[in-house]
Amino acid sequence: MKNNIVISVEFYFKGEKLSPSMVIDLDDHIQTQRGYDSLYPLLARSNNIDLYSYEYEIMLAEELVFSEATGLASAFIEGGEFDFVAFEQALQDENITKVISQIASDHLSVDDLSSQPDLKAALLEAFKHGKKSS
Repeated sequence: MKNNIVISVEFYFKGEKLSPSMVIDLDDHIQTQRGYDSLYPLLARSNNIDLYSYEYEIMLAEELVFSEATGLASAFIEGGEFDFVAFEQALQDENITKVISQIASDHLSVDDLSSQPDLKAALLEAFKHGKKSS
């Protein structure tokens, strides 16, 4: 399942209440190595707010609100806040687990790696060591 989330913010500009929002594909966002700091500019651009405007500066003063998370992201949202760092780590861990599970299946005929925690730990260690070496 895709990891999507709705990002929004509310603020007043020239006496008018504005509520820009957008849906973001977190998998793509993280894969392209964009972090939390890039969310404000993305939200502004998707809602036709000039990044060099007073309107944008006012928007920056407000906290982003997160909602309607799907996939793994839904476990990291609470009360309109999203733990971006913890989600990013969990996504990385999930991707590593997929890789080592496939290796265990292909080379060791192990279809359920979670049933063999020692093997999983050994493969994780080898993966991390290989990543450090490259």
